[in-house]
Amino acid sequence: MNISPFLLAGGMAVSLLAETVYTIPQGYTEVTIAGASSAGETKLTAISATLLQDVAYSGAVTIGAYTDSQAASVAGASWTVTQWTDEPHLAYLSVAGNAAEKAFLILENTTSGGLTLAAESDLLVNFPASSTIKIRKANTLSSIFSSGASDIDGADRIYIWDNGKEGGPGWSTFRYSSIGGGNWVNVTASSLANDMVVYPDEGIFVQRAVTTDIQLKLFGEVPSVPQVASIEGTGFLSSRVPVNTELQNLGIQGSNWVAGDRVYIWNADGDVWEAHRYTDLGGGLWIDILRGALSSKQIITPNSAVFVVRESETAAGDGEITTTLPYDLTAE
Repeated sequence: MNISPFLLAGGMAVSLLAETVYTIPQGYTEVTIAGASSAGETKLTAISATLLQDVAYSGAVTIGAYTDSQAASVAGASWTVTQWTDEPHLAYLSVAGNAAEKAFLILENTTSGGLTLAAESDLLVNFPASSTIKIRKANTLSSIFSSGASDIDGADRIYIWDNGKEGGPGWSTFRYSSIGGGNWVNVTASSLANDMVVYPDEGIFVQRAVTTDIQLKLFGEVPSVPQVASIEGTGFLSSRVPVNTELQNLGIQGSNWVAGDRVYIWNADGDVWEAHRYTDLGGGLWIDILRGALSSKQIITPNSAVFVVRESETAAGDGEITTTLPYDLTAE
């Protein structure tokens, strides 16, 4: 599917199905969190924030040594000592000749271009030593839900999948409190969570406890290159794009994936998971388990999320997937 640009009020715009993005590649998307069907019930909605924050810095980067985090450096850069850590920022590294990018949280920076990135394995396995970098502010619980904060009920719950959770992988639970001007609280850890980073490849489960909908308006940059993520075992994966895409475009298949790997898509109308199984037949196909039919072209709706379960967990760095874009922002 190509998205054709057209002129609008002196700027550029592209039609993203039911939504409009202004000034390529900047724009906005609206995300609906459905209300419960009736009082006393709850409603679950799977969402994600697929637009990217503005680029705060870009340039050439050299990837250095890996210990329990990754060193990187940008020659000639002059930063304040906490420029990228006073508020959470992500470093997007380019892979495959700048044809795709992957985000890493910046843990520290120096005043002379040094960076320490959160990484579970040596990036030099999958990245060239000389690459390019774009630094963007990270999405947090506060930023994602800011436009709908006044409508969030104290009984609503946010669930984010945590593979590093104490006791094993599972959902971490968050709630919004209006006390103190409004704060997010990590119910699982009993701590404040306003600056809880929601990575661009992470989905969010929202449990609405009242009957009214919440309309979120998310602003940012439309992804213009394929987006890379890592799933070594389980994960709740963002759709990565603000338009319809297909299951086969999520990139959840390849040389490190095996027959039996599964994807679960939340059906909000029926309040059920719809299961799809990967098979290596025909070069890699998806099967709707309930219906026994091919489902590689199953539509993944904009700003949604899917739950991924690998048949067997792989080593860190071996679970990379690349979500291809279902549009071309450069097409005329």
